[in-house]
Amino acid sequence: MPVLNFTLQDIIGTLLGFSLFPLVLVFPGYIFGWVFDLFEFRTRLLPARFAVSLLLSVAICPIFYYLVASLLSLNVALIVTGLIAAVFVALLVYEKPTLPQDGQWRIFFWVSLGWVIFAIFCLVDLQWGHQELYFSVAALDHTTRVSIIDAMTRTGVPPINPSYYPGHYVKLTFLYFFWYILGSIIDIAGGRLVDARTALFASIIWCGIALMALIAFYLRMRDGRAASKVWQRALIGIASLSITGLDIIPAIALIGFGNVYARGDLEHWNEQITAWVGSLFWVPHHVASLIAGCVGMLLVHSVRRQTRSKQFIALIFSGVAFASALGLSVWVTFVFVLFWGIWMLCLYFQKEQRALLLPMLFAGVVALLLAGPFLLGLLSGSGGGNGAFPITFDVRSFRLADAFLVNSSFLWRSFIRLIFLPLNYFLELGFFFLVAFIWLKSNKDNFRNHPYYFAEALLLGVSFIIGTFARSILIGNNDLGWRAWLPGQFILLIWGVDVLEGFVRSPSSRFALSQTTKYNLVLLAVLGVSTTILDVSLLRFGHYFSFGSEAGRQIFSARQAYTMISQTLPEDVIVQYNPAGVLNRPSGLYGMRQSAISDRTAYGVPLDKYFSKAKQISKIFKMENAQNWNLLDSLCNEYFINVIVIVNADPLWKSLGLLEKQRAALYADDYNAVFFCGGRTATFPFP
Repeated sequence: MPVLNFTLQDIIGTLLGFSLFPLVLVFPGYIFGWVFDLFEFRTRLLPARFAVSLLLSVAICPIFYYLVASLLSLNVALIVTGLIAAVFVALLVYEKPTLPQDGQWRIFFWVSLGWVIFAIFCLVDLQWGHQELYFSVAALDHTTRVSIIDAMTRTGVPPINPSYYPGHYVKLTFLYFFWYILGSIIDIAGGRLVDARTALFASIIWCGIALMALIAFYLRMRDGRAASKVWQRALIGIASLSITGLDIIPAIALIGFGNVYARGDLEHWNEQITAWVGSLFWVPHHVASLIAGCVGMLLVHSVRRQTRSKQFIALIFSGVAFASALGLSVWVTFVFVLFWGIWMLCLYFQKEQRALLLPMLFAGVVALLLAGPFLLGLLSGSGGGNGAFPITFDVRSFRLADAFLVNSSFLWRSFIRLIFLPLNYFLELGFFFLVAFIWLKSNKDNFRNHPYYFAEALLLGVSFIIGTFARSILIGNNDLGWRAWLPGQFILLIWGVDVLEGFVRSPSSRFALSQTTKYNLVLLAVLGVSTTILDVSLLRFGHYFSFGSEAGRQIFSARQAYTMISQTLPEDVIVQYNPAGVLNRPSGLYGMRQSAISDRTAYGVPLDKYFSKAKQISKIFKMENAQNWNLLDSLCNEYFINVIVIVNADPLWKSLGLLEKQRAALYADDYNAVFFCGGRTATFPFP
């Protein structure tokens, strides 16, 4: 097949997907905001309306499209999307909103444009010459996300499991997948120019813009200052997204001792609190859940001292936001649920705020009712585990100390971790560790009387407790401990904006900073930005420096092979690679087809069934000295496989010359070969 420039394809597809995403991430929020006047939408200028529309869409659309697509179909969801676009255009024609005369909103536009360019460079495959191709290290997780988006596009919501076929389709319910529904709609709307990968990339870019909008709008709601002042503070907050912890210090030290991170992810030196850029690139759905949860919290703040009817309308949408948040990230929502309950308890003792309790309780009921079908599906999955409760008590790991505690008892290990906890969090939070100390010290006498400050302290406290003393056990990574800190990170970023104003305010200010404190803040900020730069560099170029040009040629070959499959073979074909060994990224990134067994989305598959099936199917690819296709076809028929992808590392590769004489390859080069396998009487016959 002809050599294609895959980088250019990715850029075009991502830009088109980005241009289509307002259909599901701007227009619906604009309509709901205008109709129900949420956040006083009708009185706001167009740039502010855009920010509110984006935030409301993130809070409303995941659960909205889940219900429409699962109860009806994705086709109906597309029709609804078209109707929403028509209503949006009609509203613009009716109101004819104009841009404000001052040009400060343009700064946000240029910042957003810079983020778009930066994100595209970091995410797309980079093609060097005509034979080498490199994806970002974040593709390790994108393999799963792309597979789910593509499965939805092919099979609907909830999707079938694209990595497990025991003779019939199996619904993939043991996963929070709401974010991928939006990507699937854009995948369909974009036709052949947008695929599941580029739709995912576009969603990541929009999630980053939504996070910036959240910072700007939250500061506006919280501080109630003049618009010009809010823009300045918003830019400080957005710039602070580039600051993370001090991971660069232990990482360089460990590299000096010979510990090089082959995964290309700086965060993995410890139990991570992920940098903002890393969270957006690796796990945009968790960030989207944070945004939805914060919108739900802001809706409570927006209706204080308003009529009961306005309170209930706003809190209904708050419940909608939490229903969306649950389907975006169970772990982030877990933090918000605990925070919500504690917040209600505190409001009960603050007698002047008791009027909010009933609407807040009602919001919880709304969230539970809307998310009910999703929860039932989630609970019906086995998760592939042993049936144990998915969360356990455990003090946050500190790997510099844990290396010496391998054979220690649980109590002794927990005690040592508690001793090292301040150092652990100082290295993970860095600049924001000092920010928290300064902010709490400056507000210790008045934060209880400020509704936003009090809620922020509660949310940070809940993040700290869960992130320190709870651990998820569904997979090897402590997903709960990592993602529970996202709400806390957001609060610390907002507090950082307050503290940084102390650089320019008068010495009598509440945040007047000494020269020593300013020096320490600058030093920690510089180290935090340096950590982000190094982390992004590793994410973008880690594969090249770790594996070299040979890996680049293998990836290029794999993408050629899977592109051929996607463009020429039916959607219902079952394609199988060797399931033994490590995760096969190309099969998920470019495959866009069902597999009999794969590790990329094996959610809900019992482990014994998974390993047994993988072992049996791997016999196809481990076969040596194969003289003909008889046994291969028999195994393919037994496991409902229509096409096999053989790589040069498979033992079967040595028999390729003889096999090609008996059956023409659909695709073959020095690294990959694709063949039909099984008879024409297979479950999915070819035309």
